[in-house]
Amino acid sequence: MGRSEKSLSQGSDRAEPVPEVESEKAQPLVEVASDAPQWTPEFEKKLVRKIDLYLMPMIWVMNVLSWMDRANLGNANIAGLTADLKLSSNQFSLAIITYYCNMTVGYIVWVPVSTLILARTRPSLFLPGIMTLWGIVTASVGAMNTYPQLVVSRLLLGMLESGLTPGACYIFSNWYLPGEIGKRTSAFQTSAQLGGAFGGLIAGGVMSNLEGALGLRGWRWLFIIEGVITIAVAIIAVFILPDYPNNSKRLNEEERRVATTRLLRVGILVDHKDSKPRLSVYDTMLHAVKNWRAWCIATGSAFVSATLVMVYFYPVLVRGLGYSDPIKAQFMTVPVWTVGFVCTVASGIIGDRNPPRRGILVVGGLALLCILAIVTTNVFDFKARYVFLAFMTAGAWVAFAQVMAFIAEVLSDLLPETRSFTIGMMSSAATTGNIYGAYLFPAENAPKHILGFSMCAASGGISSILFLVLYIAEVRKRKRLREGQVSPST
Repeated sequence: MGRSEKSLSQGSDRAEPVPEVESEKAQPLVEVASDAPQWTPEFEKKLVRKIDLYLMPMIWVMNVLSWMDRANLGNANIAGLTADLKLSSNQFSLAIITYYCNMTVGYIVWVPVSTLILARTRPSLFLPGIMTLWGIVTASVGAMNTYPQLVVSRLLLGMLESGLTPGACYIFSNWYLPGEIGKRTSAFQTSAQLGGAFGGLIAGGVMSNLEGALGLRGWRWLFIIEGVITIAVAIIAVFILPDYPNNSKRLNEEERRVATTRLLRVGILVDHKDSKPRLSVYDTMLHAVKNWRAWCIATGSAFVSATLVMVYFYPVLVRGLGYSDPIKAQFMTVPVWTVGFVCTVASGIIGDRNPPRRGILVVGGLALLCILAIVTTNVFDFKARYVFLAFMTAGAWVAFAQVMAFIAEVLSDLLPETRSFTIGMMSSAATTGNIYGAYLFPAENAPKHILGFSMCAASGGISSILFLVLYIAEVRKRKRLREGQVSPST
């Protein structure tokens, strides 16, 4: 029995020095051999639980509110917003596109910069800061009376919300091991489904109880209430969110050393207490755009996101299936979101049990979406379509959630700055899919929506092929790493 094995068998959950650190995948950013800590499984479990306690609930709630704030336009659509603002179907679609066009601009210009800022600053200040601003914008929609005002609000919301998901993905990649990250990214994505479900429940409740209160339409109250809640949660997040393993004030010194070293030991490149960025901003961007994996991920993510645009049309699609009452249509979106939630959670558990096979979940979810979308274009019974809609979007959510974990593993051998910029590239490309996706379900195509479901099938098929290629390449890379034939990328 080696020295490290002996220290683990002594039952202590304290971290103790060992003479050397070995990584079967990559060398660490800085030399950590002389004072590297050793710890027991019990110590590590306590540490991960502590990280989860500070990070996961808060980031989960933040994403819930992000999705509520962006998806409430669909709820407001059938609650009188289009009539009150005198919007046509094309204008409503343009309002959605405006959000994503500006989010795309934000992702291209702002997200790569914001993720680089995030890598050098404090998530506990940066993320709550942008959240406060988008909460203010959301609440202000309740006072708007013209189409241009709505467009401006969507422009601002797209820019501000663009930093949350890539920021969360980058933070996860700096805290969790490959066998841990899947459940966390799935949990993070369930907040999107529950955000939509909560949004439907809140919208139904607001329309039922606050319509006309203080002279305001129900859809106005919807934006005001959700905006105020968002601001309140952002203030709380400042005092709860952790920063990074090497500088988090939520951990003690011993826990910080272990949190950092356990990542380095499996080849995940993270900053140490005394490390400095190794690349300039220009070099970081250059290394990212020259990496073929980044482009494969980005293109696949764009098609995945195009299928997820269905969430904005849930109320319209459900209403077109036969639920003509607006309030009932709001509540009937809840089961669709719930199925996605359950499948996303299950995929996270399965993925973490066998991290090297996580890519299969991504490909499988997209293939399921493709098949069901094809079937839906040929089946017009509204009950059958309702079931297909639920599981079709569940496939998209499974793929989307596991893509985050899969990407974190694929990019784990990149330096933090390069990894953060690559995640920004992926997020930017993913947003472009939402732009054309916003035109897939126009009102004049109701209730069959052949065009929309056909395009979802095509998007699911193309993205499944791209991620299959990436998965095969990743399997081959792992084999070469085990054989010592390759070294970490930059």
